[in-house]
Formats: sequence, C-alpha cells, structure tokens
Amino acid sequence: MKVLFLTNTPINGPSARYRVYQYIPLLKQKNIDAGTHSALTPFLYGKFSPAKGSLHKIIYFVLSALSRMVALFRVPFYDVIFIQKLVLPHVYPLPEILLCKLGKWLKRRVIFDFDDAIYTVSEVRAKTLFEKLTYNGRVRKIISLCDSVVAGNDYLGQFARKYNQRVYVVPTSIDLAKYPVRMLQGKKSIPVVIGWIGTPSTTPYLNVIVPVLQEIAAQREIIFRVIGGGSFECPGVKVEYWRWSLESEVEDISSLDIGVMPLSDDPWTRGKCGLKLLQYMAAGVPAVASPVGVNNKIIVDGINGYLAKDTKEWVAKIEKIIKSPAAHLDMLQQARKTVENEYSIAVNVNKLIEILGMK
Repeated sequence: MKVLFLTNTPINGPSARYRVYQYIPLLKQKNIDAGTHSALTPFLYGKFSPAKGSLHKIIYFVLSALSRMVALFRVPFYDVIFIQKLVLPHVYPLPEILLCKLGKWLKRRVIFDFDDAIYTVSEVRAKTLFEKLTYNGRVRKIISLCDSVVAGNDYLGQFARKYNQRVYVVPTSIDLAKYPVRMLQGKKSIPVVIGWIGTPSTTPYLNVIVPVLQEIAAQREIIFRVIGGGSFECPGVKVEYWRWSLESEVEDISSLDIGVMPLSDDPWTRGKCGLKLLQYMAAGVPAVASPVGVNNKIIVDGINGYLAKDTKEWVAKIEKIIKSPAAHLDMLQQARKTVENEYSIAVNVNKLIEILGMK
C-alpha cells in the first residue's frame, strides 16, 4: 500500500510532527510505502512565520496553497491520500477540494485528519481581517467530500460525524522511546521550576494562572519557564524564556519540576488534544491542568496528575507537589502508564494502519 501524507507544515510544526512524521518510520517497518509532501520547507516555514505579521502571513499561506496544488500531480502514484489539516485557515479550501475530486476520479481513497477545532475560532486569537473573512463552512465541506476522517479526540470526532459517517479517533500520541524511564524521579529543587511548553499563539492561556504564580511566588522562590512561547507578563514572578528546539524538546521539558496546561473553556479549547500534558506525563514531570476538553479524559485527578478549576485549586495542587515531590512518584508512574497504554505511537500506529487499509 502506498500512502501520500500531505502535511500543513514541515516537521517543525507540532501538529504535523505528532500526527504524521513520527509515524513514518513505523509505517515503513510495516511495509507501507509512506511518502510525505509538506506545504512548506523548514526554511520557508521559519522565514515566513505568520507570527511575524500580516505580510508574512499572506506569503506563508499563498506558498502553502501553491505547494498543496502541486501535490495534485503526485496523487496518481499513490493508493491513499492523507490530508493533514487545511493549508488555508480562513478561506474556501480549494486545494483540498481539488485533491478530493481528483482522488475520487482516480479511485484513490482520501482521508482528512485534524487535531484542533478549526471549524471555530480561538477566543485568544486577535480578531484580524482574516478572521472576519473566514469561510465557516470550509471544514465541513472537506469532511463531507473525503472518504473518511481521522480526528484527534472524541470532541472533534463528534463534530465530524455530522458530515461523514466514517470517522475514527486516533489521539495525538507520544514516542516514548524519546522519553527514557530513567527520567521518572521525584525532584526537589530550589528555586522550584514551574513550566509550560507551547507557541506564541497559545501563550495567552497563561494569563489564567497569573494570580496562581504570583501567590506561590509570594511564599517561596520559583521560576516560571516558558518553552517556545511568546511574551508573558507576570509581575512579581521570575520568568525565563527558552527557545524551542526539536533536538532539545524532551530535555527541556524534563528540566521542569512541574508542568502546567492552563486553558480557558470555550469551543476552541475543548478541541485541543492535550499534547503538552502528555509530554509532561511521558517525561516524568508532575502535571497540573485545567479541566477542559480532553484533559478530563487524560487526567484522573490525584492519580496520574492534577486538574485545577480555579486559583484556589491551582495553588493548592502545585503547593502539594512542591512540598512532597517524592510522595508523587506513584503518580508519575501512573502518568507514564497512561501514555504507554493509550497515547503512545506504539499503540496507536496500529489504529492508523487499520484506517489506511480500509476500503
């Protein structure tokens, strides 16, 4: 079986990396001829990042759309076309529509994969002209045209089933081979390092825990480490910024004493797949998260991590970890087992292979 994976970014992008690229070696081991076609090269992805401004954003998406159109010429040489997300986030999804139409004409199976609530709008994203011109039917249009759909969680799957009956859930997963078991250790350090990994676009969610960090910092010495995010203002708290790197990602996460995943509760955040939460759990870092969306499924409160719904709970649960890190070793082991049994690529590659092989 030959499968062409069309990704919306190169391996640098977290969604493409965790939904597609990390599976490629395993698929090839299973005798699946897996080809990839990224919307942009790593160089162009970095040079024209949408975060750099409107002009960069326009160039970025024009190049991405052209690249996906070029992929049309590769379709005849594959049995299955796997479209990972849309390349144009706001407008009519012409590249994907053409891919679906060509696939049907050539009798190729076309699968659409998404791991965010891209059919809605993030509450923290700036309300730009692009947002105002968004074509709201773009996602359901593609879902209805594809042969089948792969969703990153049940919430997204529920939406997709309104427009396509062949919907399967493959959770965003972790390659545990990159997270050695030796990292599972109760650490006690001064200052305590509380941290978060993300992107500039998701940094605003940290505002949820500003009063939490300030209250804890008033009682003890802490550092809040931001890995890969944008500017974060938290008066009274020492904030460190670490540049994200593919090579050092696991090591950087493992440097944390506590990992956090704060979120507001809205239709966009309910569609998130809990990647950073799974990364903390795999790395042996105690995790505290907002009880939003898939976080409620991943975390069993007090067993493999903590859920905190307000400032009082956030402070209490972070303080509990700080005061007795060694007492949380069993929690870290349970967290690792959760990832191993439900959110590892070793488990979920079999689900993906089954979906790819369906007629």
